Amino acid sequence: MMNGRPTRSHHDPRRGPFRGLRGGLTRLFSSKLFLLAMSLLVAVLFWGVLVASDGTLTRQKTFQSVPVTVSGEAALQSRGYTVMDDPTELVPSVRMTVEVAQSNYERVTAASYNPHFDLSQVEGEGENTLEITYTSQLYGPVVSCEPSTVTVNVERYMTRRVPVVLETVGSVPDGVYLDATRTDPTMLSVSGPQSLVSTVARAVARLDLGRLSPERPSDRTALTVTLQDSSGKVVSSDRLQITNQTVITDTIVAETELTPAKMVPLDLPAFVEGEPREGYVLAGVTAESESLLVSAQQAALDAIEVLTTDQPLDIGDATADVTGYVRLRRPSGLENTLPTEVAVTAHIEEETVERTFRSVPVYVTGVDEQALRASLSAERVTVQLTGGYGFIRGLTADDLYLFVDASELGEGKHTLPVQLRIDNAEEFTCALSQPELTLTLRAR
Repeated sequence: MMNGRPTRSHHDPRRGPFRGLRGGLTRLFSSKLFLLAMSLLVAVLFWGVLVASDGTLTRQKTFQSVPVTVSGEAALQSRGYTVMDDPTELVPSVRMTVEVAQSNYERVTAASYNPHFDLSQVEGEGENTLEITYTSQLYGPVVSCEPSTVTVNVERYMTRRVPVVLETVGSVPDGVYLDATRTDPTMLSVSGPQSLVSTVARAVARLDLGRLSPERPSDRTALTVTLQDSSGKVVSSDRLQITNQTVITDTIVAETELTPAKMVPLDLPAFVEGEPREGYVLAGVTAESESLLVSAQQAALDAIEVLTTDQPLDIGDATADVTGYVRLRRPSGLENTLPTEVAVTAHIEEETVERTFRSVPVYVTGVDEQALRASLSAERVTVQLTGGYGFIRGLTADDLYLFVDASELGEGKHTLPVQLRIDNAEEFTCALSQPELTLTLRAR
């Protein structure tokens, strides 16, 4: 047995694998930095508990895209002003930061503040800058608001009465006549900015006559109206308001009355009286239309066959066309379709007459009388002239010059046409008893 120091066992618990870790943790926990960090953490925890338990402390909260409302528009109009732009589009939303108590932080919403601007604060015409205000700040004050103001353009507010005008398009169905049209109401009120209202001249509704029906003799139709200026240009704006007895509207009612109708001819020959001057004749009578639309109840309409007059146009001693207005005789039971009078023209023409001239001498022209001797198969013929009365009646036999032209002809017999010359003659026709004659030329 040997004496010596015993060797250490590898299983000594004091030299286990975690001895280094424990040493490191001991050094960490006992360091000043660790103790300082732990003190700070404990302080923060205690501060958080204190803040959570103290409802009087405040915090800031930001709301994005908060809708902005408008108030005071009615009050502004009652003072005689209006905003030219749509107030709801000037500042549709804002970014708002508020300061609220810790206890209300989760409870408060943007609706709690209701940002808005008040049009009743407008001072007059032109540009007005208004502050955006809040209905309530119960949960805490507003720290900031972007934007914080709004600029509005203000004009005088006015109301104007304008007439309702009914325009018609299309055609009334056959067999009926549009006897009457009315609008209900006949006037409308237009309110809005002075610069717009002052240009409005009328409220126009358009009625399509093609939609009327004989099956609905009396009808009422709702029609949309549009505003027009004096030149007929449409005036349209969201700032204009149309009212009828304080009720906002954009329509009127068109009332129509239809009656049976037909085209009746004019008795044109009866529209003139008297005789033209001698030598002139009435060639015909014309009017703007040979027939007119007549409207009446069916029984009365069936009895009307022709339209005439009690005051015909006088053409006595006329030598030219005569034009004038003739009053129509109004049949009983007639509606108001018939005009009071019509324009009539009596066409006067010079009478065409015939006149016969007998034994008119015929001459030979173009003959060299020193070399040739001429003889005709007939030296006189009968002439029948047709033409205007004045011209024909003014002629004498001496005005007629009948001849045959022998120019460049030699000896022998020649058949030549008989020609007539009248100085300063008007248009006429001529018939001869012998249109051609035989001319004999002999040497001297």
